[in-house]
Amino acid sequence: MNVEELKHELKKIFGEQVVFNKEFDDLAKVIKNIDTNLISWCLELKDNKIVPAKPPLLPGHFVFVKKIGSSNRCIIIKITNGVFTEIHLGDHKYYDLLRQKLGLKENSRMY
Repeated sequence: MNVEELKHELKKIFGEQVVFNKEFDDLAKVIKNIDTNLISWCLELKDNKIVPAKPPLLPGHFVFVKKIGSSNRCIIIKITNGVFTEIHLGDHKYYDLLRQKLGLKENSRMY
């Protein structure tokens, strides 16, 4: 499955409002079996079978994180009313930075 087909499948699952980060296309091309791994995981998210994280810096939002491959991560952000809004693919560094921005990384919280 190519990147555009993958995005189309993800939009079928979550809706046309979903946006992808700029690294998504490049990483989706190189991660092995991303289509089957990501799509099956996203279907479980949609069916509320996976417990989300609740980022303290984004009240009312849910975040789901999945490790894909050896060093890549997928992060999906969901608003409380059931609307999935963003899908991010990134390496471990990007993942850590995004977790800091969301307040999900312990040393990023302000006390």
